[in-house]
Amino acid sequence: MAAAAARQGPGGDGDLPSNVDIAAIHARAEALVRLHGQATAIPAGATFRQRLVDLARTAAQRSTIALQGVDIERRARAGRVRMLADGAPADILFDLARPLAELHAAGHATTANLLANRYLDLSPQGATGWALLPLMLSLQQDDPDAADGLLQPAAPQLIAIGGLSGTGKSSLARLLGGLYGRRPGARVLRSDVFRKRLAGLPPETRLPPSHYTRRSDADTYEALFESADDHLACGSTVILDAVFLNRSEREVAEALAQQARVPFTGIWLEAPDRDRIARVTARTGDASDATADVAREQSRRPVGDLFGWHRMRANRAMEWILPAARSAIERTRR
Repeated sequence: MAAAAARQGPGGDGDLPSNVDIAAIHARAEALVRLHGQATAIPAGATFRQRLVDLARTAAQRSTIALQGVDIERRARAGRVRMLADGAPADILFDLARPLAELHAAGHATTANLLANRYLDLSPQGATGWALLPLMLSLQQDDPDAADGLLQPAAPQLIAIGGLSGTGKSSLARLLGGLYGRRPGARVLRSDVFRKRLAGLPPETRLPPSHYTRRSDADTYEALFESADDHLACGSTVILDAVFLNRSEREVAEALAQQARVPFTGIWLEAPDRDRIARVTARTGDASDATADVAREQSRRPVGDLFGWHRMRANRAMEWILPAARSAIERTRR
Protein backbone atom coordinates (compact mmCIF):
# COMPACT_ATOMS: atom_id res chain seq x y z
CA MET A 1 0.00 0.00 0.00
CA ALA A 2 2.86 2.39 0.83
CA ALA A 3 4.34 1.91 -2.63
CA ALA A 4 1.02 2.64 -4.27
CA ALA A 5 0.64 5.80 -2.21
CA ALA A 6 4.07 6.97 -3.26
CA ARG A 7 3.18 6.51 -6.91
CA GLN A 8 -0.30 7.91 -7.06
CA GLY A 9 0.41 11.44 -5.90
CA PRO A 10 -2.46 13.76 -5.03
CA GLY A 11 -5.37 12.03 -6.73
CA GLY A 12 -8.40 13.04 -4.70
CA ASP A 13 -6.36 15.21 -2.31
CA GLY A 14 -8.49 18.32 -2.74
CA ASP A 15 -5.96 20.19 -4.89
CA LEU A 16 -8.13 21.03 -7.88
CA PRO A 17 -7.31 23.59 -10.59
CA SER A 18 -9.88 26.00 -9.20
CA ASN A 19 -8.42 26.21 -5.69
CA VAL A 20 -4.66 26.13 -6.22
CA ASP A 21 -3.43 29.61 -5.28
CA ILE A 22 -0.27 29.99 -7.37
CA ALA A 23 0.50 33.49 -6.07
CA ALA A 24 0.34 32.35 -2.44
CA ILE A 25 2.55 29.34 -3.14
CA HIS A 26 5.10 31.51 -4.92
CA ALA A 27 5.11 33.98 -2.04
CA ARG A 28 5.71 31.20 0.47
CA ALA A 29 8.60 29.80 -1.56
CA GLU A 30 10.12 33.27 -1.96
CA ALA A 31 9.91 33.84 1.80
CA LEU A 32 11.74 30.57 2.46
CA VAL A 33 14.44 31.41 -0.05
CA ARG A 34 14.98 34.79 1.62
CA LEU A 35 15.09 33.19 5.08
CA HIS A 36 17.62 30.59 4.00
CA GLY A 37 19.68 33.18 2.17
CA GLN A 38 20.01 35.26 5.35
CA ALA A 39 21.04 32.28 7.53
CA THR A 40 24.72 31.61 8.19
CA ALA A 41 26.24 28.77 6.20
CA ILE A 42 28.40 26.34 8.20
CA PRO A 43 30.59 23.44 6.97
CA ALA A 44 28.97 20.89 9.26
CA GLY A 45 28.11 18.06 6.91
CA ALA A 46 29.13 15.28 9.26
CA THR A 47 27.25 16.94 12.14
CA PHE A 48 24.07 17.31 10.13
CA ARG A 49 24.36 13.77 8.78
CA GLN A 50 24.60 12.47 12.36
CA ARG A 51 21.51 14.50 13.21
CA LEU A 52 19.66 12.68 10.44
CA VAL A 53 20.90 9.33 11.74
CA ASP A 54 19.60 10.23 15.20
CA LEU A 55 16.21 11.17 13.70
CA ALA A 56 15.92 7.93 11.71
CA ARG A 57 13.39 5.48 13.11
CA THR A 58 13.48 2.77 10.47
CA ALA A 59 16.02 0.59 8.70
CA ALA A 60 14.95 2.08 5.36
CA GLN A 61 15.72 5.58 6.59
CA ARG A 62 19.13 4.57 7.93
CA SER A 63 19.94 2.75 4.69
CA THR A 64 18.96 5.78 2.59
CA ILE A 65 21.07 8.09 4.75
CA ALA A 66 24.05 5.78 4.19
CA LEU A 67 23.44 5.74 0.43
CA GLN A 68 23.04 9.51 0.16
CA GLY A 69 25.56 10.48 2.82
CA VAL A 70 28.14 11.65 0.28
CA ASP A 71 25.60 14.02 -1.30
CA ILE A 72 24.57 15.31 2.14
CA GLU A 73 28.14 16.15 3.10
CA ARG A 74 28.89 17.58 -0.36
CA ARG A 75 25.98 19.98 0.06
CA ALA A 76 27.46 21.16 3.36
CA ARG A 77 30.74 21.97 1.63
CA ALA A 78 28.71 23.94 -0.94
CA GLY A 79 27.11 26.05 1.80
CA ARG A 80 23.72 24.34 1.86
CA VAL A 81 23.80 23.62 5.61
CA ARG A 82 22.76 26.72 7.55
CA MET A 83 22.24 27.74 11.17
CA LEU A 84 18.47 28.08 11.24
CA ALA A 85 15.89 29.13 13.82
CA ASP A 86 16.10 26.06 16.08
CA GLY A 87 19.81 26.65 16.70
CA ALA A 88 20.88 23.38 15.12
CA PRO A 89 22.63 23.12 11.73
CA ALA A 90 20.29 21.92 9.02
CA ASP A 91 20.34 21.54 5.27
CA ILE A 92 18.00 24.06 3.70
CA LEU A 93 16.17 21.19 1.98
CA PHE A 94 15.50 19.64 5.39
CA ASP A 95 13.91 22.94 6.41
CA LEU A 96 11.96 23.07 3.12
CA ALA A 97 10.66 19.58 3.87
CA ARG A 98 8.82 20.85 6.98
CA PRO A 99 6.10 22.78 5.13
CA LEU A 100 6.04 20.10 2.43
CA ALA A 101 5.30 17.46 5.07
CA GLU A 102 2.57 19.65 6.57
CA LEU A 103 0.94 20.07 3.17
CA HIS A 104 1.05 16.32 2.51
CA ALA A 105 -0.46 15.61 5.92
CA ALA A 106 -3.30 18.01 5.08
CA GLY A 107 -3.91 16.24 1.77
CA HIS A 108 -2.41 18.93 -0.47
CA ALA A 109 0.24 17.06 -2.45
CA THR A 110 -0.20 19.22 -5.55
CA THR A 111 0.48 22.34 -3.51
CA ALA A 112 3.53 20.69 -1.93
CA ASN A 113 4.92 19.87 -5.36
CA LEU A 114 4.34 23.42 -6.55
CA LEU A 115 6.10 24.81 -3.49
CA ALA A 116 9.08 22.49 -3.91
CA ASN A 117 9.43 23.26 -7.62
CA ARG A 118 9.12 27.01 -7.08
CA TYR A 119 11.76 26.91 -4.36
CA LEU A 120 14.23 25.13 -6.64
CA ASP A 121 13.39 27.43 -9.55
CA LEU A 122 14.42 30.35 -7.35
CA SER A 123 17.27 28.62 -5.53
CA PRO A 124 18.66 25.82 -7.76
CA GLN A 125 19.77 22.75 -5.82
CA GLY A 126 20.64 20.43 -8.70
CA ALA A 127 19.30 16.98 -9.48
CA THR A 128 20.83 15.44 -6.36
CA GLY A 129 19.06 18.05 -4.26
CA TRP A 130 15.65 17.07 -5.63
CA ALA A 131 16.56 13.40 -5.13
CA LEU A 132 17.25 14.08 -1.42
CA LEU A 133 13.77 15.48 -0.78
CA PRO A 134 12.05 12.07 -0.28
CA LEU A 135 14.51 11.32 2.55
CA MET A 136 14.03 14.77 4.08
CA LEU A 137 10.26 14.31 3.92
CA SER A 138 10.49 10.82 5.39
CA LEU A 139 12.41 12.09 8.41
CA GLN A 140 9.58 14.55 9.14
CA GLN A 141 7.14 11.65 9.68
CA ASP A 142 6.18 10.28 13.09
CA ASP A 143 4.55 7.14 11.65
CA PRO A 144 7.23 4.59 10.62
CA ASP A 145 5.00 3.08 7.92
CA ALA A 146 4.35 6.51 6.40
CA ALA A 147 8.06 7.31 6.61
CA ASP A 148 9.04 4.13 4.78
CA GLY A 149 6.30 4.69 2.22
CA LEU A 150 7.97 7.93 1.15
CA LEU A 151 11.19 6.01 0.47
CA GLN A 152 9.57 3.35 -1.72
CA PRO A 153 11.00 3.44 -5.24
CA ALA A 154 8.84 4.85 -8.04
CA ALA A 155 9.93 4.20 -11.61
CA PRO A 156 11.00 7.50 -13.17
CA GLN A 157 9.54 8.75 -16.44
CA LEU A 158 9.83 11.73 -18.74
CA ILE A 159 6.75 13.76 -19.65
CA ALA A 160 7.06 16.57 -22.21
CA ILE A 161 4.31 19.16 -22.57
CA GLY A 162 4.54 21.23 -25.74
CA GLY A 163 2.39 23.64 -27.68
CA LEU A 164 2.39 27.21 -28.89
CA SER A 165 2.39 30.05 -26.38
CA GLY A 166 -0.92 30.46 -24.57
CA THR A 167 -2.09 26.85 -24.74
CA GLY A 168 -1.79 26.30 -20.98
CA LYS A 169 1.35 24.17 -20.86
CA SER A 170 2.53 25.47 -17.49
CA SER A 171 -0.92 25.14 -15.91
CA LEU A 172 -1.08 21.49 -16.92
CA ALA A 173 2.53 20.80 -15.87
CA ARG A 174 1.86 22.25 -12.42
CA LEU A 175 -1.14 20.01 -11.86
CA LEU A 176 0.62 16.88 -13.10
CA GLY A 177 3.72 17.46 -10.99
CA GLY A 178 2.42 15.98 -7.75
CA LEU A 179 0.94 12.93 -9.47
CA TYR A 180 4.12 11.17 -10.59
CA GLY A 181 7.37 10.09 -9.03
CA ARG A 182 8.30 9.88 -5.37
CA ARG A 183 7.10 12.63 -3.05
CA PRO A 184 7.17 15.53 -3.50
CA GLY A 185 6.56 14.36 -7.09
CA ALA A 186 8.03 15.26 -10.45
CA ARG A 187 10.60 17.97 -11.05
CA VAL A 188 8.92 20.39 -13.44
CA LEU A 189 11.54 22.01 -15.70
CA ARG A 190 10.29 25.04 -17.63
CA SER A 191 12.21 26.49 -20.56
CA ASP A 192 11.20 30.06 -19.65
CA VAL A 193 12.82 29.66 -16.22
CA PHE A 194 16.01 28.26 -17.74
CA ARG A 195 16.23 31.15 -20.21
CA LYS A 196 16.15 33.64 -17.33
CA ARG A 197 18.59 31.59 -15.29
CA LEU A 198 21.10 31.60 -18.15
CA ALA A 199 20.75 35.38 -18.22
CA GLY A 200 21.38 35.53 -14.46
CA LEU A 201 17.87 36.84 -13.77
CA PRO A 202 14.88 35.80 -11.61
CA PRO A 203 12.13 33.94 -13.49
CA GLU A 204 9.69 36.85 -13.81
CA THR A 205 12.21 39.43 -15.01
CA ARG A 206 11.36 40.35 -18.59
CA LEU A 207 14.01 40.05 -21.27
CA PRO A 208 14.11 42.40 -24.28
CA PRO A 209 13.11 40.94 -27.66
CA SER A 210 16.74 41.20 -28.79
CA HIS A 211 17.61 38.43 -26.34
CA TYR A 212 15.38 35.95 -28.15
CA THR A 213 17.72 34.59 -30.80
CA ARG A 214 18.31 31.17 -32.30
CA ARG A 215 21.48 30.93 -30.23
CA SER A 216 19.58 31.80 -27.06
CA ASP A 217 16.92 29.22 -27.94
CA ALA A 218 19.59 26.55 -28.49
CA ASP A 219 21.33 27.37 -25.21
CA THR A 220 18.03 27.28 -23.33
CA TYR A 221 17.03 23.88 -24.65
CA GLU A 222 20.53 22.52 -24.08
CA ALA A 223 20.40 23.56 -20.42
CA LEU A 224 16.85 22.21 -20.09
CA PHE A 225 17.78 18.83 -21.52
CA GLU A 226 20.99 18.58 -19.49
CA SER A 227 19.03 19.16 -16.29
CA ALA A 228 16.38 16.62 -17.32
CA ASP A 229 19.10 14.05 -18.01
CA ASP A 230 20.65 14.65 -14.57
CA HIS A 231 17.31 14.29 -12.78
CA LEU A 232 16.44 11.08 -14.62
CA ALA A 233 19.87 9.67 -13.71
CA CYS A 234 19.00 10.36 -10.05
CA GLY A 235 15.76 8.38 -10.38
CA SER A 236 13.41 11.37 -10.46
CA THR A 237 10.44 11.81 -12.75
CA VAL A 238 10.70 14.90 -14.95
CA ILE A 239 8.08 17.06 -16.65
CA LEU A 240 9.40 19.33 -19.40
CA ASP A 241 7.39 22.50 -20.10
CA ALA A 242 8.45 24.14 -23.37
CA VAL A 243 7.03 25.13 -26.76
CA PHE A 244 8.87 22.32 -28.59
CA LEU A 245 8.11 24.05 -31.87
CA ASN A 246 10.95 22.33 -33.73
CA ARG A 247 10.88 18.65 -34.49
CA SER A 248 14.53 18.33 -33.45
CA GLU A 249 13.66 19.52 -29.94
CA ARG A 250 10.93 16.92 -29.62
CA GLU A 251 13.29 14.22 -30.88
CA VAL A 252 15.91 15.12 -28.29
CA ALA A 253 13.33 14.85 -25.51
CA GLU A 254 12.36 11.37 -26.69
CA ALA A 255 16.01 10.39 -27.07
CA LEU A 256 16.67 11.39 -23.45
CA ALA A 257 13.98 9.00 -22.28
CA GLN A 258 15.31 6.21 -24.47
CA GLN A 259 18.83 6.76 -23.21
CA ALA A 260 17.65 6.69 -19.59
CA ARG A 261 15.38 3.70 -20.35
CA VAL A 262 12.31 5.38 -18.91
CA PRO A 263 8.80 5.77 -20.37
CA PHE A 264 8.23 8.88 -22.48
CA THR A 265 4.97 10.74 -22.98
CA GLY A 266 4.71 13.72 -25.30
CA ILE A 267 1.60 15.90 -24.92
CA TRP A 268 0.88 18.59 -27.52
CA LEU A 269 -1.70 21.22 -26.56
CA GLU A 270 -3.63 23.07 -29.26
CA ALA A 271 -6.00 26.02 -29.15
CA PRO A 272 -7.37 28.59 -31.63
CA ASP A 273 -5.22 31.69 -32.11
CA ARG A 274 -7.80 33.99 -30.55
CA ASP A 275 -7.80 31.95 -27.34
CA ARG A 276 -4.00 31.75 -27.21
CA ILE A 277 -3.59 35.48 -27.80
CA ALA A 278 -6.18 36.32 -25.15
CA ARG A 279 -4.39 34.09 -22.64
CA VAL A 280 -0.97 35.55 -23.42
CA THR A 281 -2.28 39.10 -23.21
CA ALA A 282 -3.86 38.47 -19.81
CA ARG A 283 -0.68 37.12 -18.19
CA THR A 284 0.92 38.99 -15.32
CA GLY A 285 3.95 38.06 -13.21
CA ASP A 286 4.83 35.08 -15.39
CA ALA A 287 8.22 33.74 -16.50
CA SER A 288 7.10 33.76 -20.13
CA ASP A 289 7.88 36.86 -22.18
CA ALA A 290 5.59 35.81 -25.04
CA THR A 291 3.44 38.61 -26.43
CA ALA A 292 0.47 38.62 -28.79
CA ASP A 293 2.89 39.25 -31.68
CA VAL A 294 5.00 36.27 -30.64
CA ALA A 295 1.90 34.08 -30.46
CA ARG A 296 0.85 35.16 -33.97
CA GLU A 297 4.33 34.55 -35.37
CA GLN A 298 4.37 31.02 -33.93
CA SER A 299 1.15 30.29 -35.81
CA ARG A 300 2.91 31.03 -39.08
CA ARG A 301 5.73 28.58 -38.45
CA PRO A 302 5.42 24.90 -39.38
CA VAL A 303 5.38 22.47 -36.48
CA GLY A 304 6.21 19.40 -38.50
CA ASP A 305 5.49 15.80 -37.65
CA LEU A 306 3.91 15.22 -34.24
CA PHE A 307 4.02 11.45 -34.56
CA GLY A 308 3.94 9.77 -31.16
CA TRP A 309 2.77 12.89 -29.32
CA HIS A 310 -0.75 13.07 -27.90
CA ARG A 311 -2.56 16.05 -29.39
CA MET A 312 -5.11 17.61 -27.05
CA ARG A 313 -7.56 20.46 -27.46
CA ALA A 314 -6.64 23.05 -24.82
CA ASN A 315 -9.50 25.56 -25.23
CA ARG A 316 -11.61 23.85 -22.58
CA ALA A 317 -11.63 23.61 -18.80
CA MET A 318 -8.54 22.16 -17.12
CA GLU A 319 -10.85 19.71 -15.34
CA TRP A 320 -11.23 18.05 -18.76
CA ILE A 321 -7.63 18.38 -19.95
CA LEU A 322 -6.03 16.94 -16.81
CA PRO A 323 -7.77 13.53 -16.94
CA ALA A 324 -6.99 13.24 -20.66
CA ALA A 325 -3.31 13.93 -19.99
CA ARG A 326 -3.24 11.41 -17.15
CA SER A 327 -4.83 8.79 -19.36
CA ALA A 328 -2.14 9.33 -22.03
CA ILE A 329 0.62 9.06 -19.43
CA GLU A 330 -0.80 5.90 -17.92
CA ARG A 331 -1.06 4.25 -21.35
CA THR A 332 2.64 4.97 -21.90
CA ARG A 333 3.56 3.41 -18.55
CA ARG A 334 1.89 0.10 -19.30
